[in-house]
Amino acid sequence: MYSIKNSNPFITALGLILYIAIIFSLPIDRLFSTDYFSEFQIEYIVLALKMSALFTVGLIGIKKVNLLSLSGLSHSDKWSFKLLNCIPIYLFILGILSFIGNDITQVQISNVILLFIACMMVGFAEEFIFRGLLIPLFIKKYRYHKNGIFLSIFFSALFFGLSHLINLAVNENIPQVIAQVIFATFMGIFFASVLIKTNKLIPIAITHGLINFFFLFRTLPAINNNSEVITQNLTDQIAGALPSILLFFPLLIIGLIISRKINRDVTLKKLPTQGNQKVIKL
Repeated sequence: MYSIKNSNPFITALGLILYIAIIFSLPIDRLFSTDYFSEFQIEYIVLALKMSALFTVGLIGIKKVNLLSLSGLSHSDKWSFKLLNCIPIYLFILGILSFIGNDITQVQISNVILLFIACMMVGFAEEFIFRGLLIPLFIKKYRYHKNGIFLSIFFSALFFGLSHLINLAVNENIPQVIAQVIFATFMGIFFASVLIKTNKLIPIAITHGLINFFFLFRTLPAINNNSEVITQNLTDQIAGALPSILLFFPLLIIGLIISRKINRDVTLKKLPTQGNQKVIKL
């Protein structure tokens, strides 16, 4: 019988990405009629439903792995270094600035609530899968390596970034998707480092959801009235993708700094049994 607790994290990560691809390929939007819902509402209702399915899988996986301390879901672990969770606030501010000056008086509250719920589901689903589930599996695999903690952070972040390649199925702007892969990897390194340092997953999931919410707020129908599709050449697409990478680059730097401050021995004590561990230098 397949045991996720003792499985190879690389195989598990690839399986999760395949599962995500399958979920996002399901034509759930056909269940909703434009006679009752706007296209915006259908898009985010479907997103919330699909992310709920992903969150469920992440939660089940975390319970099966049963390394709640490493997953950041143990009640016995203190929420340490709380200020680290405040670092992405600069992204909140930038997201808010992106729609300041627009007339939001016509924005429907129901659409705002729907967007918020969908964004929070994205945050919780992705964090539970790529941090809460994969981080413990990678730490367990690399527990005997000197740089095992960093490898765990890097590989969990890399798979998080690569999962965004799924967007190529719906987005023909390849540079934009590649940019998503890159800045998602940056974000993954930061969030993984913060998870191990702070011992808590829920605040990270909330932060992740809020980042999405503030940056997508300007897409609300009453704000985004530009329905014209603008064709861009490859150079314009690359130029348009670069700012998002630069925007998240500080998280990469800060994440790398935090990862160097992580106490390996303290982290490994969260594994059920340690024994005498021989450190292998990479």
